[in-house]
Amino acid sequence: LFRSGNVEIKNNIALAPMAGVTDLPFRLLCKEQGCGLMCTEMVSAKAVLYNNKNTEDLMKTVPGERPLALQLFGSDPDIMADIAKRLSEREFDIIDVNMGCPVPKVVNNGEGSALMKDPVLVGRIVEKMADALDKPLTIKISRSLQIQLYIQSLQQVLLP
Repeated sequence: LFRSGNVEIKNNIALAPMAGVTDLPFRLLCKEQGCGLMCTEMVSAKAVLYNNKNTEDLMKTVPGERPLALQLFGSDPDIMADIAKRLSEREFDIIDVNMGCPVPKVVNNGEGSALMKDPVLVGRIVEKMADALDKPLTIKISRSLQIQLYIQSLQQVLLP
């Protein structure tokens, strides 16, 4: 048995949030196969703010898939906190922040893995979201960005 805050997770198998993959039917199949923690596809905080119809489909749930984490992405601390609070009233047990997505359309907006370049902004996002929530807040990061930046730095030094 594992815990994330007050959320009990029956084993250490967690479904990673995967855009275009972890929809409701896929999550239910994973739950049937013994996955301990389900996670939605990543959801744009701005899309929720502006009531994007397609985004609502990404957030469809059924009681049998719990415990369930919702993954949000964005870069505005106020919007992230507002949307996290709004979504915490729904059946999501954990709110997760995406700070690992390397997809250009996400990174070019300063979201996903781009946040790892701005620790001050990350601190503001986490602080505001944590203050707005009474549920566990988790963060997904990617080491691949750190490795990529390190290699680029080495290339600049070694290959002038």
